[in-house]
Amino acid sequence: MRKRSVVYIGIVSTCLLLSPLIYSQRLRIERTYILNLPPVNKEATSVMWKEDFAPPEIFEGLKGELILNRFSYLQVYTPEGQMKQAVGGYGQGPGEFYAIGMVQKNTSNYFILDPLQGKVSLFDDNLIFKRRILLFHEGLSNIIQGISINNNYLASAQFKREVAKNISKNLAINLYDLNGKWIKALFDMSGVQTKLRNYPEILLRGRILLDEQSIYFCLTPINYIWKLNLDGRILREKRFGQKWWKYIEYDYEEKRKFSVKKPAWLYDIQAEETGYRIMHIFKYKDYICLQISMGNDDILNYCYVLIDKEFSWESKPFFLKGYFPAGNGNDCLYLARMLEFSSPFEPSKGEVIKCQIEKED
Repeated sequence: MRKRSVVYIGIVSTCLLLSPLIYSQRLRIERTYILNLPPVNKEATSVMWKEDFAPPEIFEGLKGELILNRFSYLQVYTPEGQMKQAVGGYGQGPGEFYAIGMVQKNTSNYFILDPLQGKVSLFDDNLIFKRRILLFHEGLSNIIQGISINNNYLASAQFKREVAKNISKNLAINLYDLNGKWIKALFDMSGVQTKLRNYPEILLRGRILLDEQSIYFCLTPINYIWKLNLDGRILREKRFGQKWWKYIEYDYEEKRKFSVKKPAWLYDIQAEETGYRIMHIFKYKDYICLQISMGNDDILNYCYVLIDKEFSWESKPFFLKGYFPAGNGNDCLYLARMLEFSSPFEPSKGEVIKCQIEKED
């Protein structure tokens, strides 16, 4: 009993201390959840890579549930924050995943991306598995960085492309119908090559958002965003964050020296942490919202930026020091921080806050 009291007092005290910080960033808290977090799947992480820490990632369910990504399975909580069910597990079978990249939804179904298998699993509104879609028109790699859906289409952003004579290998976006039938490829990377700062392909990971009539697309380390129509024509482009954006420092000569002693991909990872990266793009009310990771000095150093859909206005960054960006729902954001944590393979506890951005002119 005493231990619970100490933990409760600690939670309340920390919330009181951080409340001025949250409100000073123009984020209004609507609700706070204290969630017991089950461990991630050790088999999955040991096979693919070892994660020392993975912050909570929240998706909002069709019935108001909180859906937590646990790497190869989903833990579902009721709208009140109580554990309800687990969905999925590690493997290649129906309803199983190597790794869960993201969860998208329409009015009646969930589309769950497994980027390492290049597959999307379709679940109904009760999270019962229905079928799987193979995204097989992904060019040189079947690793999918992200997907987005609307009422008619599924759009995917490839992880790997090449600027080559064969233009089909330069196209960064693929469009499918909701049954997985490939329709077309869009967005010629060679056409925007001058804006990419000569970064290597491994750093240019696509982020994509599909609206009813438009596609919004950006690349992880570049502070540009493009708006396309569904035929692939670029309607608008915007360079945002010019006054505060920090570019990744990348040096091919240093990489060659590095690769003599260590694998070259380790250099790419280290270089990536020297600057700012776009981690997610999503709709927030009437705006496009970008989630930015701001270097490697502090793992809690994130911000959000709002941009209107016609690219005529952008907000100042909303800084989130002290919390992780955990996800977004219908016109809301979820932020999280760990209260009890020793290892991703052990049960832990986290605080999740549901909040709104108050627009700052």
